[in-house]
Amino acid sequence: MKLLVTGASGLLGRSLMKLLASYPNIETKGVAFSRAKAPLEKLDLTEERSVALFFAHFRPDVVIHLAAERRPDIVDTDLERARAINIDATQIIARECAKRGVFLLLISTDYVFDGSAPPYFPNSPVHPLNEYGRMKVEAEKVAETALSGIVRAFGGRSVGAVLRIPILYGPVEYLEESSVTEIALALKSTEPRNIEHWAHRYPAHVDDVSTAIMAIVEACMQRTAACGPFPRFLLSGKEAYTKYEMAKAMAAALGIDASHIRPDPSPPKGAPRPRDCRMDTSLLESLGWRQEKYFSSSIGDIIKPFFS
Repeated sequence: MKLLVTGASGLLGRSLMKLLASYPNIETKGVAFSRAKAPLEKLDLTEERSVALFFAHFRPDVVIHLAAERRPDIVDTDLERARAINIDATQIIARECAKRGVFLLLISTDYVFDGSAPPYFPNSPVHPLNEYGRMKVEAEKVAETALSGIVRAFGGRSVGAVLRIPILYGPVEYLEESSVTEIALALKSTEPRNIEHWAHRYPAHVDDVSTAIMAIVEACMQRTAACGPFPRFLLSGKEAYTKYEMAKAMAAALGIDASHIRPDPSPPKGAPRPRDCRMDTSLLESLGWRQEKYFSSSIGDIIKPFFS
């Protein structure tokens, strides 16, 4: 099997590439753009001709599309650029997959929901509150539409899938790389600091998301589960945290004082965020996937190198 990973230089991409290296029967290529370093290849996913040439040369069987602008406040400041990577690139990739009979797994977000009626299920109505969530809903639709024409040729096998994920954490190159580890910056000072204590989040470790990705690919490609032509899977961490509670958990893991951290019960500023997007993971767990890493026991090892 040949597998192509977009956004392979990112937080989740690095974890997935490491996992794929343990599969002797999979030939993997990772592509990136702004942080493309060997062995990753540089590819502008918004250039249709470049993508077509890459597909023609590598001839993947599976594409895992991770690349996205997923920071809601950044999306709002540059809608044109965000749309190009979040929607236009997805459409270009989906069309190439449809043309060549390639399975596509699109990574989406819990921000497709408004957070008013958790838990959410794969068939729950979507109602995004911010532009990033709206773009991801549209990306899911353009991918499904592009691939719908080859369902019959696949003989009932899934032609693609969506994995909606929550806020992520994992080994970072710098604390600001993740909106989770960025919280730890508040612990580097003793100055009083208010941290949002309003929205409930369900952080997932990137390694757990990587194993979920492979569980979906294997189930859909090998027909070990009746998933339908274009299923949507949901992944949430089992532990709920506000950002304030994450900061307290980080301080406990580091063994440092956090009395200067104060809870702010107000909604965060910037792009609107949902208050509680807990998602039901039953469909994903039916494939044999299980959460292995928990925030309370994992975050310490991730941030300790930045406090030594």
